[in-house]
Amino acid sequence: MGLVVIGVAVVLVAVVAGLRPHLVSGAAQAAPVPGPPTVGDCVLDPLLGPQPGTTVTATSGGTVPVYPAQQIRPCSRIRYGEIVSVIATPARTVVKDDGAGRYLDDPNLDSCYPVALQYVGIPTQPILRFWQLFLQTTTAMSGPSPRQEAAGQHWAACIVALRPADASPDPSATQRYGSSVRGALQTGRQRNQLGNCVPAVDWIDSGAGVCGRPHALEVLAIGDSGEHPVTRSQVELTCQQLVRQLTAIPDPTAGGALSIQLRVQDGSSTAITTAQIPSHSYLGCGVTTTGTRKLGGSLIALGRHPIPWA
Repeated sequence: MGLVVIGVAVVLVAVVAGLRPHLVSGAAQAAPVPGPPTVGDCVLDPLLGPQPGTTVTATSGGTVPVYPAQQIRPCSRIRYGEIVSVIATPARTVVKDDGAGRYLDDPNLDSCYPVALQYVGIPTQPILRFWQLFLQTTTAMSGPSPRQEAAGQHWAACIVALRPADASPDPSATQRYGSSVRGALQTGRQRNQLGNCVPAVDWIDSGAGVCGRPHALEVLAIGDSGEHPVTRSQVELTCQQLVRQLTAIPDPTAGGALSIQLRVQDGSSTAITTAQIPSHSYLGCGVTTTGTRKLGGSLIALGRHPIPWA
């Protein structure tokens, strides 16, 4: 017992001594200020929606936009978006008039969209005449945090993000995803989130997405017939080429189970079925099922993988 008491006393003395304050030599230093993000970094929080618009006057332009400071870090897992470019010196806003009224144009955000498309795998030049890919992506901007601004940073970062799989009342809503969409049109990553799929073949609600659910139509591109009338055969040929390029499927008809479809409409959404397509007609290019069987996934960059039947 005596040894036990002595041992406890020694421990108590050591603990009390450890609780006494100790002076540490040296000078305190603030943690380094993080630098600007780099291409491929992840946005780790839901993106902030656009701020309410303001009344635009002739003198409204000429200021550098203030963007929300998103949480951006290098990452390899869950994210809400990815950095596709960083503008070292952001441009100033410009007042424009589109005939319906004045609006404030942001050149930084304007430049973000084509860079974001290139990031997911679209070539610098248009894929084919007439067409613009119909992907479930959105773009946003981020700026420095107050601490970074105080350190003299004034960059603007362009973000690409995925829209929700279901139609959302919030146009700025985005969804989480687990791996990078860089080059996704070649790798097929996140194809079900990138694609636009419709339950029926009637092209209604073609912006709903939901490629992971049973569907009969995937809309791959939309477009305009251009300044002059063109033949239907011309447009059909480019649609077929686009489907082959985007899906990389050796036989995009899957032996007759799928069909490449072209939609042509006028300004009142009336179908145009003539051999000659008038100028500035609305175009749609997609793949439909030919029977009662439905698809259960997107065909983007599918290649030689099995057709994702539902």
